[in-house]
Amino acid sequence: LSLLCVFQLLACPDIMGRGYRILRVLSRYLRSECRVMHRLVLRGLIVFCKSPLMAKRMQFLLPRLIELLQDADGEVVGMTLSVLRKVLLAKDIPLTSRIALQLAERLRPLFDNDANYVQLLSIHLFRHVMEFVEEVGKKPLETHVHQSLLPLLCHLHDE
Repeated sequence: LSLLCVFQLLACPDIMGRGYRILRVLSRYLRSECRVMHRLVLRGLIVFCKSPLMAKRMQFLLPRLIELLQDADGEVVGMTLSVLRKVLLAKDIPLTSRIALQLAERLRPLFDNDANYVQLLSIHLFRHVMEFVEEVGKKPLETHVHQSLLPLLCHLHDE
């Protein structure tokens, strides 16, 4: 029944007009343990991200999206990285140091992911995190940045 609801929401021609309410519903399904559900919801979020206003409204999803970066499914991780990137680029305010630190911790292991697109997306998102973190939050990130430099240089050399 819940998969049917997600399909109906995503097929709705007026999906953007009901945006925030639908985002709230999708956020509940994002907490599901079902990977198929995660894929469906992330596809919907990618559609929502086409609108900068909707991407800004997705700020409340950041903690759950950060958790999904640990998923074993490369497709889920790749779609999550895409959504995170678009949400961060749509922000008008700097990232809090807490969110930036969580992202940095979760992104570092993805630099070595088997899927090239996950590696590339995680490296690009890592750069955006460093750019958008609030000024007072940059100091705690220094350790993560320093630990990430060698793997980043290795990936650069591989390219």
